[in-house]
Amino acid sequence: MIQRLENSPYSQLPPGHIRLLRISRNASDKNVGYLEVVPLEEAPPFYALSHTWGTHTCKQDVQIHGHILNITAELACGIRNFQQLAINGSALDPPLLYMWIDNLCVDQNNIPERSTQVGLMRKIYSRSVRTLIWLGVDHGSHSTGWDLVDQIYAEFRSLHPTVSNPGQIPVKAYSDASHAVSKLPAWDNEAWGQMKSLLDLPWFTRIWIVQEVVLSSRDPIIVNAQHLFPWHRLEWAAGWLRRNGYLRLSRLSKNFLNVNTISNIRRSQSLWPLDALLSCTQIKFNATNQRDKVYAVLGIAAECENSAEVPEALRPDYSLETEEMYQRVARFFLERNGSLAILTRARGTAGSLSRKQRLHDLEKLPSWAPDWSDYRASNNGIRTSFSWIHYTNTEEPVKFGFPKQYSAAIDKRLKLLDNQGGSTLTVGGALVGEIVQRVSFSNNEETKEEFGSSLDSKIESTWNLAFSALKPTDEGGLERLAACLLKVTTADQHELTGRTWEQSFKDGLTYILSLFDRANTNATVRLAGSDNPQAVAHLRRLASGGNAEEYRVLAGTFCFNRCFIVTSTGHIGIGTSDAQVGDYTSLIFGSGVLYVMRKTGQEFTFVGELYLDGYMKGQGLQVEEQILRLT
Repeated sequence: MIQRLENSPYSQLPPGHIRLLRISRNASDKNVGYLEVVPLEEAPPFYALSHTWGTHTCKQDVQIHGHILNITAELACGIRNFQQLAINGSALDPPLLYMWIDNLCVDQNNIPERSTQVGLMRKIYSRSVRTLIWLGVDHGSHSTGWDLVDQIYAEFRSLHPTVSNPGQIPVKAYSDASHAVSKLPAWDNEAWGQMKSLLDLPWFTRIWIVQEVVLSSRDPIIVNAQHLFPWHRLEWAAGWLRRNGYLRLSRLSKNFLNVNTISNIRRSQSLWPLDALLSCTQIKFNATNQRDKVYAVLGIAAECENSAEVPEALRPDYSLETEEMYQRVARFFLERNGSLAILTRARGTAGSLSRKQRLHDLEKLPSWAPDWSDYRASNNGIRTSFSWIHYTNTEEPVKFGFPKQYSAAIDKRLKLLDNQGGSTLTVGGALVGEIVQRVSFSNNEETKEEFGSSLDSKIESTWNLAFSALKPTDEGGLERLAACLLKVTTADQHELTGRTWEQSFKDGLTYILSLFDRANTNATVRLAGSDNPQAVAHLRRLASGGNAEEYRVLAGTFCFNRCFIVTSTGHIGIGTSDAQVGDYTSLIFGSGVLYVMRKTGQEFTFVGELYLDGYMKGQGLQVEEQILRLT
């Protein structure tokens, strides 16, 4: 936030006008630049800046238009850096002269002006020559990090010279063997640590950067001192690392996932709907004002393409409390789209791991409402959603929903039985059973790597519980149990890794058999069914060609921060970690998955989404319909 130390350099902006900073090319000028008011439609060529706002602590003075402004040291350094680029010349075309910098070109102390200019940001960034990205002061190690990004980009291009979309890069799990034969440096090379430090910079987690990069009409440029680095190289490097399993490693910054997210949005041939944008940005990006978790992506949302026809529920209103605004937006999605995928990040129950991971406790938000606020944990400490964003085909409209194999209640339309906008959500649905047994996969706030180290013992407990619940007795019983358990523990999401179900089944069997083998050499562990040599031999034949690590990765992804349950109907599934014995398993019409609910009088507390084997293809729709009131 700017503090004005002398008379203000700001005059009232006429409608449709913006201020631009004309950078001074006179090295002896005390002013780094001058503010000029221009009609946006007639603005001279200008560059729009994307940067980190940082804290509101004012640290350095700059003189602009004869006025002293006290701004963050990072921004002050950036402005002086751009002035040197303007004076000395650079590869930027057209030459750097005019810039739009939100902190300087908008009077941050004028609330009406801020609101108006936020509404123009889509046009500002899309009409600029391109977005320039200032990551902050380079403390000497960034250049080595950028060199490694270039190496990764070169490795990608040498392997896939004709690929035009990251989705065309084959998906595979990371292996040390593959890394060893690549042209990338060994893991003990200091460049890896310096690249991680580079990607861990605060800019990569700021929610506003998403639209600032996406809206750039040309490839954005990352400015590192006097060096200009093209965004597309970082974008492709992130895509290749992800498709080759590198981003599961703690050696790499999880912010590569943020770059990958921006890339997916930027490459799309159509605008993304707001629910999809919120789903893919909520965990990865942060905001100072939690309303901005929604407002910061409105400029690239399909619903807001025409600024004159933005739905009332989506118009920025900073006078609303965050909880009220979130409910307002959630009801808009339910009424307009009829999709329940937004409930994947519902607030849930008090004391749950999901709530503990939040930076903000939104006390007035009901259990069913999506909580889009910031997490304390990184991507690596948060449960993976069951819902999908369908975007791999860049020529088709993006859709936020459920994978095609989830059709628990899709065949019935969502029934919203109240439209008064209160905190209670009343819907049509059905109760299909109760939880009678559970095994927790996550008992504390651990990372996915920490969870992975204990996965074997968790799956062993799960296998034994499933065996006692399903009681396989005939010759093919162990095979059916294995198939059921493997689907449940991976949430039937094998397509995420590019595997068919047949191959995924082989992978899972290979893993289960490794547990059998370990149990046979460990007197303290006994796996039910492992003492049936004929059935085990049959599983070994079926497992031929399986890769246990492929299953381990997928199960580790979907079991994390969840629990394994057995229901009163004899079915098994995985639900959120706070599901308890006595909770109801339920359907809400229109949803692809089931949900866990906790009865409180005549109403229900929404616990979270549920994958329940035997109900994912609509088998529960014959159950008597009920009215469910969620608070």
